[in-house]
Amino acid sequence: MSLAESLESAAEALPDQADQIRPANGDPFQLLELLNPSDGGRVLAWLFGHDPDSAAELATAWLEDDAGAVLVLETPLEGLPKTGRKALRRLIHQARSRGVTSVVSADTKPKVSRLPDLNEKISTGHVSPYDPRGGRLVYLVESSPSGGARVFEALLDGDRGIVDFQVYRAGRRQVGAFIRDLKQRSRFPAVDADPDSVRALIGRRLAAHPADRPLPKTFSEWRGKLGLPGDEGRTPGDEVRSQLGAQSEAAALDALAAEVVEGRLGPWPPGPSALEKAVALLRDEFGGPEADPSARKARAQDEVRSLFQTSEAAAANAERFEETAYLYWRDGREDLASACLSTADGLRGEEVEGGPVLDALVNTVANAVEQDLEGGLAGGDGSAGSAPGEADD
Repeated sequence: MSLAESLESAAEALPDQADQIRPANGDPFQLLELLNPSDGGRVLAWLFGHDPDSAAELATAWLEDDAGAVLVLETPLEGLPKTGRKALRRLIHQARSRGVTSVVSADTKPKVSRLPDLNEKISTGHVSPYDPRGGRLVYLVESSPSGGARVFEALLDGDRGIVDFQVYRAGRRQVGAFIRDLKQRSRFPAVDADPDSVRALIGRRLAAHPADRPLPKTFSEWRGKLGLPGDEGRTPGDEVRSQLGAQSEAAALDALAAEVVEGRLGPWPPGPSALEKAVALLRDEFGGPEADPSARKARAQDEVRSLFQTSEAAAANAERFEETAYLYWRDGREDLASACLSTADGLRGEEVEGGPVLDALVNTVANAVEQDLEGGLAGGDGSAGSAPGEADD
């Protein structure tokens, strides 16, 4: 039986704790967060009495967290079946061999003392590259007041603001593995960033969050715990701008444009609603079999370029290039970092000028629009397909 299935059995057997058990969906650290200490001990004891394997799985995870370790070490052996006692004794022995001991006094709650290196404060930040639509994940990892660590994960977008926000609890070893996974992902691997600069990124998106779009519920609940800075906060892009100039050689700009053409950067299309309107307009104009392909291609280019050059789209992409400069800078590619800063400056000018990099973004999206139009014609009614870049919020 899986841990999730065993916990469902525990919820049925322990109705007073069921409302805390079920929302965790089998996640040991979410369960630890939801249960108060007495209820947590009751659930763990029930599992050791009825499903020692699942109990051992849960306890092993909890031993990575100070609060969870207390519950494991304070679980009574008396009354447990032989297999449950054996499993619990083994875990207690493993915990004590790693320097984890339970300390109980008359006037305090149980605490766990650990080896000194496990008591060091955790405070790290991490940022991912932008996905093709223009969103990115950023992370804050910090020590939890109740032990272990908390991971704040935010999905940020220049157009949509704070799109999603999640909070995870984990033990220190689990957090280390999680961070290593972030950095080693084949797609959008994260890089380290100063935690305060990550807070500045979140704060900037909060300040520009669309008024008609509600903030994620979890963000509203945890906002006060994030320590977001005011206007003076420096993002990773601000940091790299202070280190590098924005003057770029033509070769660097061409190399950055090649990153777009080859699919490693962008294309960050305009908002789905605006793009969908443009596609609908082009379908009306070129929906018949007699449509001139070259004229359709030229019009698609013009329509898409006009969307990229609106003040909203240009500002959003300028910020994306500026923050992407940090990623190239951290990777030692200062030429591409400077090209990003130069492109960002061009997009922020009175007349939007993105040079060859903007041309590459426009061409990529315009080609997708053209393919969508061709698909509609092949469908016979001129209405097939959807706006490129369109996705559910």
